[in-house]
Amino acid sequence: MGEAALVVAALLLVITAVRGSLAAVAIVAPARAASPQDLADVTVLVAVRSGDPLLPDVLASSVRTLAPARVLLLVDDDDTAGRAAATAAARATGATAAVLVDAAAATAATWRPAAREVADEVGAVRGEGTRRPHVEVVVCPPPGPGVNPKVHKLALADVRSRTVVLLDDDTALPAGGLARLVGALGAADLATGVPVYREQGGLWSRLLAAFVNGSALVTYLPLAQVGPPVSVNGMVVALRRDRLEGVGGFAALATATCDDYALARLFRAHGLRIVQTSQPAIVATTVPTAAAYLRTVRRWLLFAGEVVRRDLSARLLLLVLVPTALPLVAVVLAVASGSLAAVGAGVAALAVPALVTRALRLRVMAAVPPDAASADHMASPIHTTSPGWLGVLLEPVAAVLAPLQAVAAQLGPRTVTWRGRRVRVGIGTAP
Repeated sequence: MGEAALVVAALLLVITAVRGSLAAVAIVAPARAASPQDLADVTVLVAVRSGDPLLPDVLASSVRTLAPARVLLLVDDDDTAGRAAATAAARATGATAAVLVDAAAATAATWRPAAREVADEVGAVRGEGTRRPHVEVVVCPPPGPGVNPKVHKLALADVRSRTVVLLDDDTALPAGGLARLVGALGAADLATGVPVYREQGGLWSRLLAAFVNGSALVTYLPLAQVGPPVSVNGMVVALRRDRLEGVGGFAALATATCDDYALARLFRAHGLRIVQTSQPAIVATTVPTAAAYLRTVRRWLLFAGEVVRRDLSARLLLLVLVPTALPLVAVVLAVASGSLAAVGAGVAALAVPALVTRALRLRVMAAVPPDAASADHMASPIHTTSPGWLGVLLEPVAAVLAPLQAVAAQLGPRTVTWRGRRVRVGIGTAP
């Protein structure tokens, strides 16, 4: 048992070295930045839903780094708090904000009063011939049964630009991030970034950050180094509008709860190229309780299970599945052996990956210039930039729990509560 524990610990260290090296190569690769003229022909879509106390700060921070792109904050007509956060973010830019009524939805009289109400809050409604402002608030009617609420809002947006960027409402791009993400479209039809979670809030928020920070950079980037991406990080995606329309538009994703994976499969099925960049997307999420943490991770692991079921490959097995299982195996074997050497090796095998991912986060953030425009928001918890040592300590905990949670997720019901609605996990009509 002791020898087996030593072998597993050694294997985990070897895989960590391989994944860390591949990720480091991706991070230092030269990146092309789009010009201001190119960015002026970009529309950023943010589907907003309230529920997280950090939402106002994240939205306010996010819109500051997106100019000169046009930003549409898509809110539900029944989400008063979401509308307030979006309106405040629009006002904070110093530009005139407007409410758009999508032409396809204009016949839905149930949401016109809400649109007028927000227009009064923001201060102006776009008239014919008026120059469009930088940030606009779009009020959306509720989705129909079985329709992905996020995709539903995205489909209502009035987009005429050449490039579309999808950005989650808990996510902000650092200064210059939009230019680097859009610049990657010079060699691709779709480009995506990697999530870096802010270490903020209470224990469960920090454990969720550790779960993501301990895995994102060493899975997304290494996988893309040895083959084309099979999925995308839905927190931030840039794509050409004509390519999106060519694969069926947002309507083709309407019934997909795993919309990011479904989008990737649509692009792959049509022979379009997906590029995984090392551009960080800074995410801040509040997780108030252990139950909330378990629900969130279960949802993500169910989504990941869809990828494994449909796109299992040798690289996915060796670079994702095996490294995910090994931390738990190492702990079990070390404890069962009763050997001090095995326990020491197990501790090292858990600590080294956490140190590697910390170093990678420092490296990927080192290329990000300071966001002077957000200086007045620096007191917000979403602006904690340096990886903390508590995160390093929590990453092994999250890593040991992950295999257990993954198995439990796949054995349980394939339904989750997402954005306030009970939905079944799947990719809808995507191929």
